[in-house]
Amino acid sequence: MIRKLFLFLFFCLFSLSVSAGQLYRFPDENGVMTLSTSLPSAAAQKGYDIIDAETMRLIERVPAALTEQELLEQAAQQKVEEEARLQAEAQAKQAEEARQAQQAYDKTLLITYRSEADLIRARDSDIAYRQEQIEMHQQKLPDLKQYLYQLQNEAAQRELSGAKITANMQKRLDAAKEEIQVRQQAINDLKAEITQLESKYDHDLKRLKYLFKPNKQ
Repeated sequence: MIRKLFLFLFFCLFSLSVSAGQLYRFPDENGVMTLSTSLPSAAAQKGYDIIDAETMRLIERVPAALTEQELLEQAAQQKVEEEARLQAEAQAKQAEEARQAQQAYDKTLLITYRSEADLIRARDSDIAYRQEQIEMHQQKLPDLKQYLYQLQNEAAQRELSGAKITANMQKRLDAAKEEIQVRQQAINDLKAEITQLESKYDHDLKRLKYLFKPNKQ
C-alpha cells in the first residue's frame, strides 16, 4: 500500500513538473523520435523541437548544428551580403552627394540668371569676346609671317655672300618665330574655350528651362 502511494505521488510530481515546463523532442541514436524533459548533448547537435509540456504545442524548432562546410558556406554568404550592403551604402552616399551638388548648382543658376534670355546674352557675350580675340591674332599672323619671311631671306642672302648671321638678326628671327607660335597657340586655346563654353551654356540652358518649368517632375 505504501509503495503504491509512493509511486502515485512520484508520477503526480513528475506530471506537475512537466506540465509547468517544456519537453524536448528529438531523434534518439536509432532515429526514433523521443520526448524527454532533458536534452542530451548528442541530440542537441542533430536538432530538436521544444514542446510546451501542457499544451503539447511546438514552441521552437532548433535546427541541427552546422557542419564545417556549412559554416564556411555561411561565412562566404555573409561576406557577400556585407559587401553588397557596403556597396549599396556607397552608392546611396554618392547619389546623395550628387543630389546636393546638383541642388547647389541649381541655386547658383537661379541666382545668376533670372531668365533664359539672361543666360543666352551671357553666352553670346562670352563667345563673342573670344571670337574677337581670335580675329585679332589672325589679323596679326600674316604680317608676322611676312616679317619672318623677310628676315629668313635676308639671313639666307648673308650666308650666300659668305657673311655670318649676326646675333641681332638671330634674335629677331627667334622672336618672330616665337610670336607666331604664341599667337597660333592662343588661337587654338580660344577655339577650345569656345567649344567648352558652348557645351556648358547648352547644358545650363537646358537645366534652366527645366527649373523654370511649372509642375516639373
